[in-house]
Amino acid sequence: MDKFNLLECTLRDGGYITGWHFDNGMIRDTVKSLIDAKLDFVEVGYLNAAANEDNMTQFKTIERIGDFLPENRDGTIILAMADVMQFKPENLTPYTGKSIDGIRVVFYKHQVEEALKMSKAVKKAGYKLFVQPMVTIDYTVDEYASLAKEIAKLEPYAVSIVDSFGYMIKSDFRRYFKILDNILAPEAVIGFHSHNNMNLAFITAQDILEYETSRRLVIDSSLYGMGRGAGNLNTELIANYYNMTLGNKYDIIKILELISKYIMPIKQEKEWGYSPYMFITGLHHYHPNFACYLLAEHDVSVTEFEEFIHTIPDEMRTKCKKPYVLEMWDKFCQSKNK
Repeated sequence: MDKFNLLECTLRDGGYITGWHFDNGMIRDTVKSLIDAKLDFVEVGYLNAAANEDNMTQFKTIERIGDFLPENRDGTIILAMADVMQFKPENLTPYTGKSIDGIRVVFYKHQVEEALKMSKAVKKAGYKLFVQPMVTIDYTVDEYASLAKEIAKLEPYAVSIVDSFGYMIKSDFRRYFKILDNILAPEAVIGFHSHNNMNLAFITAQDILEYETSRRLVIDSSLYGMGRGAGNLNTELIANYYNMTLGNKYDIIKILELISKYIMPIKQEKEWGYSPYMFITGLHHYHPNFACYLLAEHDVSVTEFEEFIHTIPDEMRTKCKKPYVLEMWDKFCQSKNK
């Protein structure tokens, strides 16, 4: 594996746009084409013990994912994500080499205990362990160092810095990187997962590819930036930037063909990407779903949204459920009409 690597997460993070409904043929073709394009890691979707539908990238079992994978992976490492609320240690089956190679354990700050239990089970089952603490910037330096020490005991394959709300700048990444770099074993990979609320994803990713370190790094991206709200770092952009600056590695044409064949038709019907509303959520450090849920139900001006976001209590910044958002909007409108 190279020092700098890309992790393609369209089938997982892009699923927020389609409800994880993708045609089975599209799933197989996307995985195969990303392997052919030399992506280092491909994340195929979520493990969800409650999932029971075909043509989607939420999988009830690890074995089911194997049906979508080619025999020859050409060195690409295949991953799935496990949310600690959707997939439990008892749902894991042992690694066989016929399905995924690794599992990304994702969790919020209040779910650390559950995440550590799940991470231990992933290791015991024989999978590569990827640890994904969401909203990294929510942790103080001391809190993050304490978490990193607990994670380090598990000897993870990788730990990611996660810019869940799309407002981390280069210095933020470097601050948390230094904590991980000082605590994790030398062979552990450090990753970066970004969102594009303030159009910072590509800028920060470029800086990472120029970062002087002996540590192996991995950057998450998705085709056409497909993902919830403002979306993610674009695979085609960061892969091309890698080719331009570090040597020709990724097949950009294969990546663009996938975008043309599958992602652009979705884009014509579903919306994602940078917008003033997403910028506001990033600017004030709020969950992007405050914009997504509200705009799905109401015609709201940018000025109104800016006023509305300030009515959300600080303790609810990261706790975003649709009924709560709509309730708060109703209260906001009532107060305006008094």
